[in-house]
Amino acid sequence: MWYPIEKRFKTRVLKWLASHPLGQRHAPPGTVDPDGINRILIIRQHDQFGDFLLTTPAIRALRARFPDAHLSLVVRAYLYPVAQGNPDVDQVLVFHESGFRWRPRDIRSFVDLMRGSIDLAVVFNTVSHSFSSDLIAWLSGAPVVMGPATPTFDHLDHNPFYTVNVPVNPEPRHQIQRNLDVVRYVGADTEDLSYGYAMSEDERAGGREVVEGQAGGPTAPGGPVVAVHFGTGDVRKRYPVGQLARVCDELATRLSARILVIPAPGDEALLRALCDAASTPLRGVPPMSLRRVAGVLHAADLLVCNDTGVLHLAAAVGTPTLSFHATSDPAYWKPPGAGHRAFYAVSRRIDEIPPDRVCREISAMLDGPPGAGTGEIIRV
Repeated sequence: MWYPIEKRFKTRVLKWLASHPLGQRHAPPGTVDPDGINRILIIRQHDQFGDFLLTTPAIRALRARFPDAHLSLVVRAYLYPVAQGNPDVDQVLVFHESGFRWRPRDIRSFVDLMRGSIDLAVVFNTVSHSFSSDLIAWLSGAPVVMGPATPTFDHLDHNPFYTVNVPVNPEPRHQIQRNLDVVRYVGADTEDLSYGYAMSEDERAGGREVVEGQAGGPTAPGGPVVAVHFGTGDVRKRYPVGQLARVCDELATRLSARILVIPAPGDEALLRALCDAASTPLRGVPPMSLRRVAGVLHAADLLVCNDTGVLHLAAAVGTPTLSFHATSDPAYWKPPGAGHRAFYAVSRRIDEIPPDRVCREISAMLDGPPGAGTGEIIRV
């Protein structure tokens, strides 16, 4: 009931703003002075944490282009665990969607931010559009508010909140490149496409401790530790439990692999189904925070998973991955690099990915040199 009302309200506000002088703050090409940019506001406070990690190379590019600037990053509370400690930003602020969650210090941080002199606001509306993200950027008072020209709001051909609607390359591109396209407008670019994520030694040690407790430790009989994560709310993106169980059994038999299952909250029934379907004993890690999960992933030799945020979290901590994709082409979404391989069901039927071929690919990745396998993307 609330969503249609909210959408009509936003549409009316945007139509008014598009025709009002307040919404005519467009900067002609070439009018942005990079030498005058000392404080930058970066906004990515919507979408999932995998989408956020895909933005971090662009944040790194901004840091390299403006090494002395103060960079503030605005995220939602659920993104804070993967944003905190980002080496390329000076400050991470949390924007709460619900007014009941705002605490005095949160309000004070935003008031201080708005009182400051922001020279450039960058909105990464590259996956979906966020009205609140645009509003934060606009209210910051930054003379330059920059975001992609598409996607835009319904019934509008430009974003009235932006002074610069950055042209978007219409050709299919990896999501990292789409984020970089936004900041290339101000001369920010990078060839380092790895994710920005900071992990403490305590978090690494905590991850090793969990793995040693659940998988028997590095000195226990057996082969590599293979982490398995099947959580996704979209059944079209979920590799069937029965087929995943066959993969687990084959890995345990062929490689003496120790399988460590990392279930998502609410996946208890799926975990039981997987354990029942598999012949080999499977161990599931207890519920833990996202950053503790990152430590566990860091201690594993490989992650096998669906197309979810945990895929990108594993890549962020340097763990090789093998993922299953059906609803989106991994050429544009999987973590970059030869250490991250993906099966793509071109028919969009994820059950058509054969378990025996999955096992062969995993064996090649674990037994061979980095990048071993039949290719970064295996289309079936």
